[in-house]
Amino acid sequence: MTQKRKRNRKGLWVIVILMFIFVIIIGIVIGISNNNDTNDGYNNESEKTEQKDDTRQEGKTESEKKDEEVANQQKPVQYEGDDPNKSEELTGVVTYAGVNDGVLMVRVNIDQYITEGVCDLTLERSGDTIYNSIVSLIGDVSASTCEGFDIPVGGLGGGKTNIIINLNADGRTGTIRGEADI
Repeated sequence: MTQKRKRNRKGLWVIVILMFIFVIIIGIVIGISNNNDTNDGYNNESEKTEQKDDTRQEGKTESEKKDEEVANQQKPVQYEGDDPNKSEELTGVVTYAGVNDGVLMVRVNIDQYITEGVCDLTLERSGDTIYNSIVSLIGDVSASTCEGFDIPVGGLGGGKTNIIINLNADGRTGTIRGEADI
């Protein structure tokens, strides 16, 4: 009988796994090396930019340099204008005025934060008052609103209607105007 030679396959698998690990290690080393080269490029660019800025600075007068430094140090103002809470007049806007399911809905935002007061709504068409209602003013997080006006449109008729809301709170007054198409 002839004996067949068995090949040692176990040794072959060990060599394949070791070669695979070796390739992964080489890839990691190359990746780290490329990353360091890229970062060095950024650092060199920023140094070049600083050198150019220094060269430009040399040609400027002292007052120009100081003006530029002051402009760089000033922070922009986040909010422009006066604080509406310190205003003597109440202001705001009609945020919604529309008809839904036979009801005219009027919603208002008031620019000031107020905890108590009243909103007096008047609807006018052609100079004539067609509806009047008063609701409470409600304080919100940083502003205020009227409770909301929900007016059945059955007796109002149709057409463009002027909305006038007189505000009264904390000894201050104001008027908000809007328009609705009924």
